[in-house]
Amino acid sequence: MRQFWTGLLVLLALALPGSLRAADQPPVFPGGGLVGMQPPGRMVEANGVAGFEDRAAKATILLLDVPLDAFDTVAKDFTDEALATQGITVTARRDLKLDAGGGSGTLLTGTQTVGTVTLRKWIALVRTDKAAALATVQYPDLAADLYPDAVVEAALRSIVFRRPPTQEEQMAALPFTLALPEGYRIVKVFGPGTVLLTKGASNEMAGSGQPYFIVSVGQGDVREDQRESFAKRAIASVPGVKELRVERGGPLRIGGMPGSEIVATALDVHSDKDMKVAQWISFGRTGFIRMIGVAPAEGFDATFDEMRALRDGVQLR
Repeated sequence: MRQFWTGLLVLLALALPGSLRAADQPPVFPGGGLVGMQPPGRMVEANGVAGFEDRAAKATILLLDVPLDAFDTVAKDFTDEALATQGITVTARRDLKLDAGGGSGTLLTGTQTVGTVTLRKWIALVRTDKAAALATVQYPDLAADLYPDAVVEAALRSIVFRRPPTQEEQMAALPFTLALPEGYRIVKVFGPGTVLLTKGASNEMAGSGQPYFIVSVGQGDVREDQRESFAKRAIASVPGVKELRVERGGPLRIGGMPGSEIVATALDVHSDKDMKVAQWISFGRTGFIRMIGVAPAEGFDATFDEMRALRDGVQLR
């Protein structure tokens, strides 16, 4: 299960395409999430993701809620070697103590090379006794004068947590509504645009032998000639499975909008059990809805029909 949460955090992190604020400024909780901070410099709340951005400087901060029971596993996955596979070179690693709430954790600093651009990279993994978060900061070298080290670190030390909203409050804040087929229930809502569902009593997704379904909203216009390659790249990041192989796929209309469907085979990351994965993406003018269904290969036809009903029950507000 912990590997599942780590994979889902990575999936969510991929969604993110001056002077320090006054110390007494109240924290901002982007996307109405549980994790907040005092954003540095000219950063403002980003649209569609739990974070902040300074578009002119190409600087971003992403804040992710980390399940407490997965914290230790997530921390172990942030090794220098693992980050190097993503082009990140860690130059320093030290303890970080939060200014409020008694929280602490680890702060990594370094660089990341993306094409010909070198980015400054900060990764903070912090927790209190009741909540945990992962914060990533990045900006190009050219923005270093706007976001000096002391300013960025002070912003990360300002991370705070607030009382979790009820599930009803979280669902009301989503940009879409759901119609649930019989037997399906909501497991967790992530930030402002992602929800995890399952059919069955267990919250243990990987290795549980029960189906799960993820709905998420992404920002950005994906051109018609890019949609096929976009969908193929996206399905490679499905959490909880490995050795994924596409069986079939192609364009189709979803709720009257242009879309994509891909069906693939895979193995459960824990049990090696044969699984099936279905991914649907509905493309709009300024964003897209991605829907992922994962279930055991045995009896998948019936489950596939249920997941199509789930897909058709997702409606933007």
